[in-house]
Amino acid sequence: MKLPIFWLLDYLDLGGASLADRAAAACARWDLKPQGDVAPTLAQLMTFAGFACEGIEGTGEEAVLELDVLANRPDGQCILGLAREAAAILRVPLKLPPAELGESDPAAETFAKVRVEDAALCPRYTARVIRGVRVGPSPAWLQKRLTAMGLIPRNNIVDITNFICFELNQPLHAFDLGKLAGREIVVRRARPGEPFAPLYGEVPPLTPETLVIADAERPVACAGVIGGAGSEVSAETRDLLLEAACFDPASTRRTCRRLKVGTDSSYRFERGVDQEAVAWASARAARLIVELAGGTVARGLLDTRPHPREAKVIHLRHRRLEQLYGVPIPFQEALAHLAALGCVCTQEERMLKADVRVPTWRRGDLEREADLIEEVARIHGYNHVPPTTSMSARIAPRSALETTTDRVRDLFAALGYFETVTDTLVDPRWPAPAVWTAERPLAMDPRSVLREDHSVLRNSLLVSLLATARLNQDRRSGEVRIFECGKVFLPLKDQARPDERATLGVLDERGFAVLADAVRRLPEALEWSGVRLEWASVADAESGTALPVSAFLAAGKACRVWLVQGDERTAIGWLGVVAPALAQKFDLRKVPAVFEIDLRAASGVPVAPRRYVPLPTQPENARDIAMVVDEGVTWGEVEAFAAAYREPLRDAAEAPRFLSVFRGKQLGPGKKSLAFSVVYRHAERSLTDEEVNAAHQRFVEALLKRFKATLRA
Repeated sequence: MKLPIFWLLDYLDLGGASLADRAAAACARWDLKPQGDVAPTLAQLMTFAGFACEGIEGTGEEAVLELDVLANRPDGQCILGLAREAAAILRVPLKLPPAELGESDPAAETFAKVRVEDAALCPRYTARVIRGVRVGPSPAWLQKRLTAMGLIPRNNIVDITNFICFELNQPLHAFDLGKLAGREIVVRRARPGEPFAPLYGEVPPLTPETLVIADAERPVACAGVIGGAGSEVSAETRDLLLEAACFDPASTRRTCRRLKVGTDSSYRFERGVDQEAVAWASARAARLIVELAGGTVARGLLDTRPHPREAKVIHLRHRRLEQLYGVPIPFQEALAHLAALGCVCTQEERMLKADVRVPTWRRGDLEREADLIEEVARIHGYNHVPPTTSMSARIAPRSALETTTDRVRDLFAALGYFETVTDTLVDPRWPAPAVWTAERPLAMDPRSVLREDHSVLRNSLLVSLLATARLNQDRRSGEVRIFECGKVFLPLKDQARPDERATLGVLDERGFAVLADAVRRLPEALEWSGVRLEWASVADAESGTALPVSAFLAAGKACRVWLVQGDERTAIGWLGVVAPALAQKFDLRKVPAVFEIDLRAASGVPVAPRRYVPLPTQPENARDIAMVVDEGVTWGEVEAFAAAYREPLRDAAEAPRFLSVFRGKQLGPGKKSLAFSVVYRHAERSLTDEEVNAAHQRFVEALLKRFKATLRA
């Protein structure tokens, strides 16, 4: 936004002092150093107030500043808005431009009619009728201001509408009233394929998504974007219809993109204009037109706003102000800063509290008490905040659920599984069996849906894992073994919000036995004390659980997972092989084993205290074993036997070390080879080979007998 300093001075009451003196005094309050020339000094002040200066053209009071105005500050897109900021910074009164208007009979409604068919896209539309104008060149003062903004002066009528756009942030449009068919304005959506000829360039045929300003026959302007040819002001124009309106920002933005047109007006409408200032800007423009082009203003304003907005009031507390700002400041001084920005402050009697009515041009960014405090700090100065060279920080302890989730991730990653992260919104066309409850997945509010394939909340990790398995299958990624720690959403009776349940889901194409072996490691990884996991087939399990596992798992390979603590058993998950019908719906060529458990229930289990033992002082003696066992024998069973085997020379602190599993034709059908190692160590001396071999032979014999196995050659 360009800010000509000579134009800015029209709205500042400097009280006889020079702008340079006022700027130097403001620099002293903010601990800034004046830059010599008034232009860079003012640029420095505006930058520290939140309007960064990106360039300066010229010097002194004839200079033009190029300021960066944030999107949430549309009031800064005009000279008056920036003058209000400058007046607050310099602590001088703001001079508002005159807008008093003389009107004469007959009334405006006798000359024109206005009708708005879509109030959502046009919350306010006003029109004034001015008769008997003389179109001609603009005076030098007006041409100078428009040229400084980068515009080419056209004629007095068009120049005044452009002047008001930059002065008050209110785009205007002047129609030649005699060229409007029926002398009527209709604000409506365009008809499909309706043609429109803009003032310059070409645009594609219009669509119903485009809001237009039309007369009784055709569109004469694209609302908030560009005027149309045929109704513009010319040298022969005598009667005007002056439009001042407010259009929906999103609709204006879509129209600009569709038509590939951008103007100073659309730029402002896209960011929002002040609805309450529309009539004032119209009066200001009409006054200037009468002064510079003659004519008379018909009595009354054609105004279609159906519902004026209520004032926004925010409660401000002095205690909270000083707490958040970090600087002691008299409450009256803080309220004076807000008043300088246009706020109306009403202080409670004998109380350090006030109700602050937000100015209409700041409704978009002043939303809460903290916003008002930020405005006070911005104008009073951040230099008053004492520097802090140290700060205290406290890391919140991790919850039981977070700790459980971390340990689960570490376990399955160490076992060779790959973690997936999928969306909680899934495709409603996926077959989603009711896993945790009998309810179907919850559908999102249609107004919140961005994609049809992401429109329901998943009720289990099963569908996400199956979809991921299919993706890996299609990309030939090899044998799939994946897990995910995520949330599922279960409906609650008579409650709008669902139960967000943290769960662990695992999928393994290597089969039920391998997955069950991994699940057996959970209690040890979670360091449970006096608690174990058990699972039983649906046919053997007790009734009364809400987990309908038989509906989505294969018959004979569907298990419920129980948390067993003493005599108490709680169903917290399920384990099994996916039903072939469900696997077929996901186009899976290989039916995987799956597992899901409630992490919230798992995190509530008591954790055993950690015990530490000294590091061994004697060397270890490791021995490897490779034995051929039945396919149904799991590593977990072998590991449990090896850990429980009592041998004086075995190191009880060293768990058996898994090495590999092998399947091949040479082993025979239904057989596999398990390889692992065990450690022998004496606490006080080194062992001889003869002692280790004898002890190892006893262990191997017991192992082979227990599992009816043979040593692999």
